[in-house]
Amino acid sequence: MFGNSAHHHHRRATRPQATAQRGQGQMTLVWGIVGATVIVAALVGYGAYVGVKRHQDTQKELLALRETGSELIDQQRKLVDGKASRADAPVPKAGETVPARNEAEMLRGFNAALREIGGRNHRQQALIAAEVKALNLSRVLAPEQLTSAQGRRAGRETAQRYLALIERSSADGDKARTDLRARVEILVSRLPNRDELMAQYGRSTTGRIALEDQLIRNQREVCDLMLQAIELMETARKRVQIQNGQLAFNRQSDLDAYNGIIDRIQAAGREEERLAQRDRALLDQAQAQFDKVSKM
Repeated sequence: MFGNSAHHHHRRATRPQATAQRGQGQMTLVWGIVGATVIVAALVGYGAYVGVKRHQDTQKELLALRETGSELIDQQRKLVDGKASRADAPVPKAGETVPARNEAEMLRGFNAALREIGGRNHRQQALIAAEVKALNLSRVLAPEQLTSAQGRRAGRETAQRYLALIERSSADGDKARTDLRARVEILVSRLPNRDELMAQYGRSTTGRIALEDQLIRNQREVCDLMLQAIELMETARKRVQIQNGQLAFNRQSDLDAYNGIIDRIQAAGREEERLAQRDRALLDQAQAQFDKVSKM
């Protein structure tokens, strides 16, 4: 997110000045398995259940479900790694979800709902990721922008648009999860083991949802810290100049406050990468589980 750089103190007898740390690098959102793909692990529970007594039609549906899960995992990897992802891909229609009479119908209905909701959610998240990239967030803390009244206004607008995108992503993910759970409840409603299946579904999504919540909180914190830096510069104004391409403060208190904000932004960047690594690990686990179930 932001690179580390040392800050140096340049003191004069009558007018002390100090060069601040500078936030560098491109800030990006790291998308979790937001919304529909959060339930990837739950499919493994379904697969394990039908695996011990499956026959030809359940095997066919399980393999189709594995294909859907693998496709969603691949799409998610691209978002996590910041790679371009299609935001215009067509979203299949699931049709009406009705109670399943057996395991094969449950898997078929689940796959249809997952393809629709997962495809729609992926398209929404890909659009948001492209909008975040277009914001060029690293410009917000550029010295030439922070020392200009017009630049600070632009920075506030950028940070506010960033926050709106964070909230849009969170809301889209919540809706996808709610929609998919409602479909699952309908599918299993007449099966004798419906309570067991819904319990497995809930257990499988808990860790994924917790990670997404952490990601969103971290992104909100970064947005708030950017606004804090801009407001500090608004207050300091003529007490800060650009010196050798960096911010130079006349007051030590302003310098300390600014560096403290940058330190917190850099810490948030490290946390973002830690969460991204967890995200990748969960994707690897989900894919491994799918591969294992398909060979049962």
